[in-house]
Amino acid sequence: MNRLNKLNKRLDSYIAISSKEPNSVISEQYRKLRTNIELSHFDKGIKVISLTSTMMMEGKTVTSINLATVFSQTGKKTLLIDMDLRKPKIHRGFHLSHKEGLSNIITENLDLSIAIHQVAPHLDVITAGNKLPFPAEFLMSQQLKDLIALLRDRYDVIIIDTPPMTAVADAAIISSFVDATILVIASRETNIDACERVIKELQSNGANIIGSVLTRIRKRDTNYSNYYYYRYAEK
Repeated sequence: MNRLNKLNKRLDSYIAISSKEPNSVISEQYRKLRTNIELSHFDKGIKVISLTSTMMMEGKTVTSINLATVFSQTGKKTLLIDMDLRKPKIHRGFHLSHKEGLSNIITENLDLSIAIHQVAPHLDVITAGNKLPFPAEFLMSQQLKDLIALLRDRYDVIIIDTPPMTAVADAAIISSFVDATILVIASRETNIDACERVIKELQSNGANIIGSVLTRIRKRDTNYSNYYYYRYAEK
């Protein structure tokens, strides 16, 4: 029973709180993040946004899920894609299987109608799909770029969850063909030097870093009376 409870708790951590608890303080921070992106870059044609982090467990996937959710809540047709092909997690937040997803669309010609899951009004999800032996080569393929171009015409906003930067080169590859990249940083956990190296690596790959999200901010670290879990800062 304890093992089951731990599993359920782990799965629940990926559920979109902006949908489950829309009036919470945390949900409000995601909406502020969405607004900051819209107001700061509304005239720059930003539609496809990738999220990455320096290391694992910084809140990148949770941020991706909730950012996609709050965009969809404005009525914008939103797509969330799991491009963490090595350790996919997006499917957990929506209780989906990741066996028929992104990789299958390219390698098996899986029909988009099967791969795309509508999980909420105006919100669709493409899971990672079956694991591949060489994910980096897949991410550099022209077929994937063609797919993103096709989806770009169908959606108002596309949010892409990617692996951490220090683990593999995948996120840097993805950042080269999206419109913008957001870096997720865990307060008091992320190494500053490592973070600076990640930013330089992203920039060397042509990434358009539009800002960062600071996660796990403790109440006593802020000057606000409420608990601010996410903070957006344009770079």
